[in-house]
Amino acid sequence: MKKRTRAEELVFTRNKILTTARDLFMEKGYRSVSTRDIAAKCQMTQPALYHHFKDKETLYIEVVRQLTIEIQADMIPIEKTDSAPQVQLKAMLTMLIEKHPTNILMMIHDILNELSPENQFLMFQLWQTSYLDPFNRLFKAISDKGMLREGITSEAAARYCLSTISPIFASSSPFRKGSMANRLDELIDFMMFGICKKEV
Repeated sequence: MKKRTRAEELVFTRNKILTTARDLFMEKGYRSVSTRDIAAKCQMTQPALYHHFKDKETLYIEVVRQLTIEIQADMIPIEKTDSAPQVQLKAMLTMLIEKHPTNILMMIHDILNELSPENQFLMFQLWQTSYLDPFNRLFKAISDKGMLREGITSEAAARYCLSTISPIFASSSPFRKGSMANRLDELIDFMMFGICKKEV
């Protein structure tokens, strides 16, 4: 096997740190993971890790930035389909649940409580572009067809949609019944058509 060059070795190590940090951050949350944990998992020293990332916050930001780039790329083909709104909504939510390695609300909690104000704003911009905007566009198309209730904005619908899928991320819970797809169908039905009968 050909030996990696110095530049290739640096890229390899950086990617290894990012992959390891992503797994740990998304499983345990920002506060519960230290750079010592990440370095140990990568079988390297903390000073070696700091050669690539100056601190934990910088590393976390890069992890989230890469994750949001992937989410944006995965949203594009779904948004381009000419499917019924419920079908498109399910495809978007399914992709988020399958590709996103953590509960979105836990990630938002970490961003709001652990990062500096300037990095909170950066993370908000990434979240808005990658998560909120695609759902906002979908509900705007639904609204343009006259399918949203009066007084409900596409952004309010998008925010509600993202907040309601949070419990589905706990797919391995022994207390959950039914498949993820069935739970998602039920949730979309509630979102699109409500729970109670409306008196005429």
